[in-house]
Amino acid sequence: MSAPGLASASAPRLGASWWPRPTVLYWLLALVVAVLVLYPLVILFAASVVTGQPGQWGSFTLRAYKPWLGGFDLLPILFNSVVFSGSRLFIGLVFALLFAWAVARTDVPCRRTMAMLIPVPFFIPDLLTGISWLMLGNPQNGLINQFARDWFGASGNVINLFGWGGLIFHSSLNTISLLFLMLVGFFYSMDSSYEEASVTLGASKYRTVFTVTLPMLAPAILGLSVLTFAHGLESFENPLLFGNPGGVYVFANEIYRMLNYRHPPQYSEATSLSVVLIVITFALIWLQWRKLGGRSFSVVSGKGYRPTRMRLPQTARWTIFGLFVVYFLLAVVVPLVQIVVSSFFPIFGMYRWEHFTFNNWVAVFSDTRAMNGLRNTVVYATVAAIATVVIGGLIGYIRVRTSHWLGRQLELLAWTPWTLPGIVLGLALLWAWALPPPPFNLYGTATVIVIGFIVKGLPLGTATLQAAIHQVSRELEESSRVHGGSWTATVRLVLLPLMRRGVLAAFIVVFALASRDLTIPLLLYRGGTETLTVALLYYYEEGMTSTLSVVAVIQLLLIFVLLGLDRLIRGREARGAQDN
Repeated sequence: MSAPGLASASAPRLGASWWPRPTVLYWLLALVVAVLVLYPLVILFAASVVTGQPGQWGSFTLRAYKPWLGGFDLLPILFNSVVFSGSRLFIGLVFALLFAWAVARTDVPCRRTMAMLIPVPFFIPDLLTGISWLMLGNPQNGLINQFARDWFGASGNVINLFGWGGLIFHSSLNTISLLFLMLVGFFYSMDSSYEEASVTLGASKYRTVFTVTLPMLAPAILGLSVLTFAHGLESFENPLLFGNPGGVYVFANEIYRMLNYRHPPQYSEATSLSVVLIVITFALIWLQWRKLGGRSFSVVSGKGYRPTRMRLPQTARWTIFGLFVVYFLLAVVVPLVQIVVSSFFPIFGMYRWEHFTFNNWVAVFSDTRAMNGLRNTVVYATVAAIATVVIGGLIGYIRVRTSHWLGRQLELLAWTPWTLPGIVLGLALLWAWALPPPPFNLYGTATVIVIGFIVKGLPLGTATLQAAIHQVSRELEESSRVHGGSWTATVRLVLLPLMRRGVLAAFIVVFALASRDLTIPLLLYRGGTETLTVALLYYYEEGMTSTLSVVAVIQLLLIFVLLGLDRLIRGREARGAQDN
């Protein structure tokens, strides 16, 4: 039996005898992926050393790097970015470790409910919950401040989410959810015999956690911490909503400020700062690979074991559950209730039964911007998801079913966008597709937004489809070949039906990523091509809270429909596996 992902000598190659020139397909696919991924990156690096703007090169110069590398302008941005990323990582890691350990290793109450609900904030866009929290906690007319003044006679602001406080508070809520998703599996799969041995030798339960459990997971925690820190450096929505009004500028919102709030736009400086951010991000990823790549860390032994749960004192059990309740209220219930309630009242903050109305909803369905945004979001995300499934599926097939050297290179190319901050990817696409002559000049068109969604969805789409292909035995394709089936017939009649759930899951993942993305359409849209997220930001900046709330609820419904479909697919897969 050959190892997964490696082709044995007898394994069928892609079109080995029934596809005339398989290498032609390999190189065509490599060309497509290079145009999608490498071309914008190369143009971005080149644009950082010229004086022009998107659409024209200008002359060669290194002047754009002078403020960042030759002066002190980079230091406050770098300091703010490190403080922001480090703070959200620390808070997220503390609570994610606590919740993951409690759910997987202890008898905390309602642990199944906790395991199901803690990941929910990860799937809700930061833009939506961030706007909702600002409706509650902004210093001008936030509902919390209004309530404190009206009911308790408070003078001044009780809460001000502009600046560092709101930035770290809101970004940490999503970080907890993300880290929990990635850590809980390690706690579930870890052999509990090590902890049992520690307790048997006289160590207390809590000492065992800090001297056995956490050290065993240290490599995973370190690796995830580096990735989360890098993700914090590229965060955009939170710095835009909370940082800009409070004068806190990190990499992402500083790049956006130079492009949209400076006249004329400082394209050269923004591009050079993007290159600096890429270098820092790649350095962090390389550091993680350097420290952990090629090393083996085992938390699951070869002998059988039955995971046991630690019995906690009643005070500890209910304290942890209480922390979860507070977290879920802050991350999900409070912001979503505020958005939904606001959508049924004409005046923000005037929530009385006599003012209840459906007029906001009626108005939105006749609002050109909102309806364009909804239509464009669905169309762009659908096209991008279909294209990503095709490209990612071909990459996965070549990587898994052949031994051609391009398979590994295509896989690496497909994962490259994972390391690119969204604002940087948007700027790279802006430069790349504003330069070519017609008809290849896509600046301001819907096509360039779809291309951006394809590039952003390529890593997870490829990984999902590659896993699906791994699950289909080679023998089934070999049987089709022996009976005279062509490659296209084998894929259509054998492979695709067997991996249809994986294909649908990849489609949903990419569609969800595209429908909630802000950075790519924000930099690339022109009148008539805006998406729902762009419309949402527009209504917020214009103070149209009633329309904003309705559009936000529509986006929420779209996301929950996708999550429901994904859960349905996974449930069917699990039942199918049990039946087999």
